[in-house]
Amino acid sequence: MRDPVGSARLPDTADVVVVGGGCMGTSTAWHLARRGLGVVLLEKSHVAAGATGHSGALIRQHYEARIGIRLAKESLAFFRRFKEETGFSCDFRTTGFLSGTRERDLPAFEALVELLRSEGVRAERLTPSDARTMEPQLEVSDYAALVHDPDAGYADPIATAHGFADAATMEGAKVLHAHAVSSIATRARQIVGVKIRGAGLLSAERVIIAAGNWTQDLAATVRARLPVRYVRGEVAILRRPIDFGAPPRIHFDFYGNTYSRPDGEKDTLTGYMNTDPGKTTPRHEFAESLPAATVRDLQTRLSKRFPRMMDAQPRGGWSGAYDVTPDSYPIVDRIGPDGLFVAVGFSGHGFKLCPEIGRLLAEYVATEKRPEPLVPLRASRFEEKQLVRADAPFPGGRRRRIP
Repeated sequence: MRDPVGSARLPDTADVVVVGGGCMGTSTAWHLARRGLGVVLLEKSHVAAGATGHSGALIRQHYEARIGIRLAKESLAFFRRFKEETGFSCDFRTTGFLSGTRERDLPAFEALVELLRSEGVRAERLTPSDARTMEPQLEVSDYAALVHDPDAGYADPIATAHGFADAATMEGAKVLHAHAVSSIATRARQIVGVKIRGAGLLSAERVIIAAGNWTQDLAATVRARLPVRYVRGEVAILRRPIDFGAPPRIHFDFYGNTYSRPDGEKDTLTGYMNTDPGKTTPRHEFAESLPAATVRDLQTRLSKRFPRMMDAQPRGGWSGAYDVTPDSYPIVDRIGPDGLFVAVGFSGHGFKLCPEIGRLLAEYVATEKRPEPLVPLRASRFEEKQLVRADAPFPGGRRRRIP
């Protein structure tokens, strides 16, 4: 019988130590354990305590670079069969995804739709009339066309992380709460384990840091530098008016700077599409509340696209920081001393990509051969000036998109 999550005893050694109990760390731990490796996952608080527990949890395939579409497509397929694969539920709900373009951006829009279709995404081009029939509360008068992805949806991020963690323990991994890693231990530029506050050294020749915003600090203990900055993000929860109708689809409003999705049967989660990457913050802790002015601004912006949401009731929100790389795509690679791997810089995309990133990273660690999909996400690309570029940028000339 396996130890329940969080209650396992700390061993002296492990084949692989995973640092971080969010969706990325737990996914990677499960994939590693399935390969028969002795895995210990260490979390300084509890599973899903950080960015995962505060995630918007959108799952969609609407990316502007092929690598993003491919990773998202595989991850979405996994979310849809999550219980079959792990034995646990992630509460995935199919909603569909809508986003529109104004007349001036039609060429960029058509290029993006073609890119999505070329990668096997069921991207449907809609007229404004079609979209209004599909989504009666949506204001579409300024749109020339819309794209609809019927397969998109969202999941419960806390259930997802716990599902991966529980499945990992069933495969023999040990998942330990309240075990904070203070530093990475090395000898002659070789990983020898991690130092745990109050518990000493846990020996291992391979360590994966997937600790979200804390990854950069831990990597710095072995002088491994990561080009990651922190950019503030906010999310508000609004109770829809009782006459709103059926829960709406996920919607991206590039012009009003909001994204939104249903949150259960009665609420809507909304946040800003764009944040200014030049306005970084030195702090990356989460706040369990939002200023009233921020909630009002998000509600006002959302109401221009869904007018009935002007009468919505605020139900709370939170703020935190995205870990952002220069090209807004993650670093999933081995860095620094031999045996050290990181998954960092997801720029708000970590949850929706965690099944596939976890699988690929586990393959990389277990075989020491970099899977082809991870080549564009190598750490050296910034020095090589081989950043991930959009294959079909939309809209042209805009800042990067976060959700």
